[in-house]
Amino acid sequence: MLNKRAVGFIFVLLSISMLLVACGPSAEELLARDNARSAALAAQARVADLEEELQTLPNAIAAKEAEVAALEAELVQLQEEYYSLGGGSR
Repeated sequence: MLNKRAVGFIFVLLSISMLLVACGPSAEELLARDNARSAALAAQARVADLEEELQTLPNAIAAKEAEVAALEAELVQLQEEYYSLGGGSR
């Protein structure tokens, strides 16, 4: 039979292990942690996408501004042609 010290040691060890299990994270806490981690990873991916878009926007804006200027010049030319053909003289 086990002596008194061994039984006491086993009891203390069992108590500590039960205490650790009871103080550990619950399933809800684990789920919340996993959800937070997923959200953080998604946010990092979004940041990377936005940074890439930020790098391409100045060139895209310049191209669109050039396109607008060309269309405005074409509009002026077409309006001059329209008026030279007698448009708007009714």
